[in-house]
Amino acid sequence: MEKFTVDGVVIKTSVTGEADRIVWVLTRDRGVIRAFAKGARGTKNRLHGGTSLFCYCDFTFSEKNNVYNINEALVKEVFFDLRKSMEILTLSQYFCEVIMKCVPDKCDEEIYLRLLLNSFHFLAKGNRNPLLVKSVFELRLSCIAGYMPSLIACDNCSEYETDIMYFNCADGRLFCKNCGRGMAVPEVGVAVISAMRHICFSDFSKIFSFELQENSLKTLNRLTESYLKASLGQDFSLLRYFDGIKD
Repeated sequence: MEKFTVDGVVIKTSVTGEADRIVWVLTRDRGVIRAFAKGARGTKNRLHGGTSLFCYCDFTFSEKNNVYNINEALVKEVFFDLRKSMEILTLSQYFCEVIMKCVPDKCDEEIYLRLLLNSFHFLAKGNRNPLLVKSVFELRLSCIAGYMPSLIACDNCSEYETDIMYFNCADGRLFCKNCGRGMAVPEVGVAVISAMRHICFSDFSKIFSFELQENSLKTLNRLTESYLKASLGQDFSLLRYFDGIKD
């Protein structure tokens, strides 16, 4: 039997037995672990709080024959404020849904956890527009997962920037005003392209540090959402619900 401790955040839970939970934890360097938390639904059980959705903990796991159990869950952050509105709650659950479908098995990259924790932090604190956080999460996650869009210059003539550009969400290619004219792809202002470049190419500590006017932010949100879905070949049930309530 292997026993190990690693920090991680709970991204999904379900019930089993009379008082147990099944918990999916995005860990720092072992990808997503599905584990049993015995007795965790009991309010007095030591695992009750730490195995709740969105909790960030130091988890101690035991594993035998590829079956994992949680022995300890020392809480570091509960992200209670992610429940302060239906919009924020749904967006947080959407992030978790994307992680479940995106992170490779036994992934040893900590960057997925860092991105999710930072996104949760800004949503909980309320000091960033939720659509900005959503776009950063979607586009940077696409890059991390190996779907970096081609944003350096026009894919056809290598023009770096024109006042209007065109972005193909299906394959991530960028076109200038002249090359993209007549294409059946979205027309995008230069402010949105600059924001996309910032998200993709900036140091991780700075990816949330920009602002956009409301109309540009909505355009950015549509592009990053469409690009993520096209890149992963996935649709997301919570995203459809979020799109229905965010306005």
